[in-house]
Amino acid sequence: MDRFYQILAAFLASSAGAQEACIEPFHPDTEYLVDGGFTPEEMREEFRTYFSEVEDYLNCVNSSAARVRQDATSAAQDYNRVLDLHSVKPGRGTEQEPVPRVELSESGTLFLDYEAEWLQ
Repeated sequence: MDRFYQILAAFLASSAGAQEACIEPFHPDTEYLVDGGFTPEEMREEFRTYFSEVEDYLNCVNSSAARVRQDATSAAQDYNRVLDLHSVKPGRGTEQEPVPRVELSESGTLFLDYEAEWLQ
């Protein structure tokens, strides 16, 4: 049994096991809140909590996307180096057409202002 816990600890310590999990929040159901006897203050707090969780979720997704983008950029650079070092000679490779180079571009970041005036 100790071996199981050692393997589990090693897995959780690995980068794959230690990566942040982004958990999508649930939208509060107004009818449920009313039927459940929530006060207006409690309902507002449920929605404020939801908006805060949405912001955390989007920040998590953005962080994960940034990590993946960085890894993909590194892989694209590695791939392009492989193409430079090991080019396919015309008529000698199995590739039917010229091998494409990989270029990645940066994209924008999502923001949610849950304290915006129009939400008040």
